[in-house]
Amino acid sequence: MKRVMLILGALMLVTTSAHATTILDLDDVLALTDPTQLGRMSRNGVPSDWSVAKAFQGVINTGITYHYKTYLVNPGVASFIQISEFDNFAGVFVSAYDTAYLPNSAGAPNFGFDTNYLGDAGFSGPFFPGDPQFFQVVVPAGHQFLVVVNDTLAANGSVGKSYHLTVEGFIDTEFTDPPAGPAVPEPATMLLAGTGLALLARRRRTD
Repeated sequence: MKRVMLILGALMLVTTSAHATTILDLDDVLALTDPTQLGRMSRNGVPSDWSVAKAFQGVINTGITYHYKTYLVNPGVASFIQISEFDNFAGVFVSAYDTAYLPNSAGAPNFGFDTNYLGDAGFSGPFFPGDPQFFQVVVPAGHQFLVVVNDTLAANGSVGKSYHLTVEGFIDTEFTDPPAGPAVPEPATMLLAGTGLALLARRRRTD
């Protein structure tokens, strides 16, 4: 019993010292029921990063309708955000916006695509086969932001095809985790037989 309790104590020390920086992690698809926009942002092949704010790249194909999906993210105290996306068909384009996404806004010089713009992935699909693409943006303190995934193919070419999206938050450009808050449990628990105790495993970011 003493040995079991020592092991339990060591595991508790390790797991409680870890804290997750992942604030969004999901698999999803674009659907015919998702909202649509006229045209889409132009891609210049340069992902946004934390070194300097990327200029908006303009809008193309304003006569074509594209589906899009948005994800509202609360970064907490993290202002330095890294967004990763993976798919095998290079048919979606990912960007980020502060507070709201307003495509097709009347009177806006770029159809509203430039309003609240923070940055984008620069291109669609993985730069290297099998690897996710990623880009970085800086979110104003205290603001929520939106990750936008839009189709880049006409005639609903990317609808129904899956992609994986991950968003991580840091407090500086050195990839420093936010201050530790309530631990994030994994879906499963590890039971220690005969002790009546359960150990909740915490996620640790892999550098």
